[in-house]
Amino acid sequence: MRERSIWLRKWTDGAVRFISMLAALTGIIFLGWILWVILARGVRVINWEFLTALPTPPGVPGGGLGNAIAGTAVMTILATVIGVPVGMLAGIFLSEFGRQSRIATVVRFSSNILMGTPSIIIGVFIYVVMVLPAGHFSGYAGAVSLAVIMLPVVSRTTEDMLLLVPNAVRESALALGAPRWKATLGV
Repeated sequence: MRERSIWLRKWTDGAVRFISMLAALTGIIFLGWILWVILARGVRVINWEFLTALPTPPGVPGGGLGNAIAGTAVMTILATVIGVPVGMLAGIFLSEFGRQSRIATVVRFSSNILMGTPSIIIGVFIYVVMVLPAGHFSGYAGAVSLAVIMLPVVSRTTEDMLLLVPNAVRESALALGAPRWKATLGV
């Protein structure tokens, strides 16, 4: 009886592995086929003019991605200018100045909640707060949305990086007469 049970388990394990491999291979083949078709048909069109030309009106052949690429670059730069300084300041506050204070606990909790919030929820919130009152779409709303998504990641990364610095190094800088802000930025 025991030998039959072991044989059945091994056979079931082999069958499930085979089916899983077959399913994975099928998915990979179809994804590879789609990628091949896109590359084979699209590589003829991609050139410098296509990347820099403006889009044409609907129904007119030609055009390019100039506006899309420029808009993406502007929104990313604006989001970085907004999100990185605020996130770094929050991370510095959390690791250096407010370690166990009540406000640091609230900021850390809010940052963790914001990090787990889906980007679509943040986008809808920014849409309600910025786009609806203005009455029209704006690249600034997209930049603010990206900045809000970026904020908890930068904050948490900054805090974790600063917590890696040993307390002895911080105390050494303070003992040498460096102001606390210089010790934080320099060490």
